[in-house]
Amino acid sequence: MEVVLELDGVCIETAARREYEKLVRYLLNHDDEEKYAKLEFLVEFLERADFHRLRSSGFDGSRRTRVRVSRKDGEFLVEEV
Repeated sequence: MEVVLELDGVCIETAARREYEKLVRYLLNHDDEEKYAKLEFLVEFLERADFHRLRSSGFDGSRRTRVRVSRKDGEFLVEEV
């Protein structure tokens, strides 16, 4: 599972929260197992990620970029795309 987030004036945590809210709104009206799995992935990311470290690593929204959040060996991996 992976999620792509747009960092455009917002940090990675805010971008993840916005994507979460977007998915919740969508799932209130649609039955989509893939998007539900993405929502669960985002919930876990929001609960477990070290956002202070991620922001200090350049994912602070100071420049427009896209990042891919995935999981490898049980750990979240964040990389620019």
